[in-house]
Formats: sequence, structure tokens, C-alpha cells
Amino acid sequence: MSEKLTSRKNPKVLEAFAYKKNIGDYFLVEGFHTVMMALEARLAVSVFALREIDTKGTPLYLVTDEIIDKLSSTRNPEGIVALCKKREVGRLSSSRVLMLDQVQDPGNIGTLLRTALAFGYNDVILTKGSCDPYNAKSLLASQGAIFMLNIFQDQEETIINKLKEDGYFVVGTSLQRAVSLTDFALPEGKLCLLLGNEGKGVSQTLLNETNINVKIPIANIDSLNVGVAGGILMQRFSLIK
Repeated sequence: MSEKLTSRKNPKVLEAFAYKKNIGDYFLVEGFHTVMMALEARLAVSVFALREIDTKGTPLYLVTDEIIDKLSSTRNPEGIVALCKKREVGRLSSSRVLMLDQVQDPGNIGTLLRTALAFGYNDVILTKGSCDPYNAKSLLASQGAIFMLNIFQDQEETIINKLKEDGYFVVGTSLQRAVSLTDFALPEGKLCLLLGNEGKGVSQTLLNETNINVKIPIANIDSLNVGVAGGILMQRFSLIK
């Protein structure tokens, strides 16, 4: 059953607003599609909306446009925001892992998370210096993928050695001393795809530890956006047919 809230200073509103900057174990998401994914994942704590919706038992607060504006991070909000609990990180759960080395643009992070989910990379590793995946812009770009992925944040570069010990074949990405994607034979077994920073690429320390480094053959321009390159490579190395 829903409850009406009309004041921007209501304790429930202030409680949700406190997590707008993503401090602690909770965060805000907005937009009907993303909120529905949060509800399906059972990670939504409360929902603030302009109209009645089925929240599957999660507390629903019917609020004003002013309250939505207070909780939202977009200029033209859809009229629905949810306070969510961050998913607990488990052990590596899939044969495809995406590792991001200091990728800093929130839009790129969100796009890569969304693409990772689409192609079966259910585990994502972020090294120290990477953008927070719970950044508001990252959340919007990820379109709810954040609720379905096992995300390891602030990992040291030594994580690559642990992956290899666990049987993952680690494929780095580089423009120098790399095999062309067209000449690369996909190995059997578990694989980790390593993508790097928008400007500097993957750190040399990590490139020195990979099993192989590959590059995408392109023409007329020096490089691709990391989100685009990641999409090409994840699809190429995906087990989804």
C-alpha cells in the first residue's frame, strides 16, 4: 500500500537524499526500466513515484514533482526514483570476466557494464583509479546492469596473477606489440578481457602479465572509444551464439 509524501523535508525523502552522492551501502536510481530491474533483483528498499505502480511489496511513496526533482540527477526525470542497497560481492561466477584498468568516464563505465551483462561477462573487476560504477551517470548508462553483475572495485594490479592462477586466460588490449584480432585464435576455457584507460590504455605493468595482447584492426583513425572497443571484443569472445 502506498503512502503520500508532499514535503521535500519529509524524513523519508531526506533519508533517500542522503545517498544521492553514493556514500555508504545505498544509492539512488531513476527511470522506470532501471527501477523495475532493481525491484526484480530485490535490491530496492523504497520507491518514490508520481503514480501508483506495482513495487512487488517494496514500500511505495507517492510524491510531488518537487520531491522527484530533489532526488533525481537528470534534467527531465521520468517521475520515479528508488533507494537501493548495493549488491553483495560474491566469488567469481562465470567463465567470462571483464577487467577495467582505470577507466574513468562514467558513461564508458555504464556502457561497458551494460555490454558485459549482454554478452555473459557476469564478473567485472575495476582496478584502483576507475570510475565508481554507482556514479549517477554510470548508473544511467548501465540501464540496470549494476543489479545483475558481480562487481569487484578498487582492485590492485596483482589481481591479474590471481586470475591466471584460477585458470583464466587473460587477454589484454594494446596498440603496440599486440596480435591483430583477425589473427587471434580464441582459446578454450575461462577468459578475462582487459580494457584500459581512455587516454593511456592498459598500464604497462598489467600488459606485461597478460597471456596475450590483441588489437582491433581499424583504418582512418588512431583508436576507438573504450566502450566501442569493449563491445566488439566482448562479442568476439562471448560464448553466446
